[in-house]
Amino acid sequence: MTVRKTGRGGPRAGAGRPRGASETVRHNRVVILLSDGELAKLHRWANERKLPLGTVAYEIVERALRRRD
Repeated sequence: MTVRKTGRGGPRAGAGRPRGASETVRHNRVVILLSDGELAKLHRWANERKLPLGTVAYEIVERALRRRD
């Protein structure tokens, strides 16, 4: 990485997003395919709760996994 000599930019200690606790950081990706009807239901649920679609999908999976324990 090259550092500009303008006095701005470049690497800085502590820059960037802080790392979370390893137990709470989600870094594994899972892909599912939904029918048009299923996706519409998921969109409605997300809109009602004013949450992003991915967050609602995560909460559904997380709740199901907790019930299995």
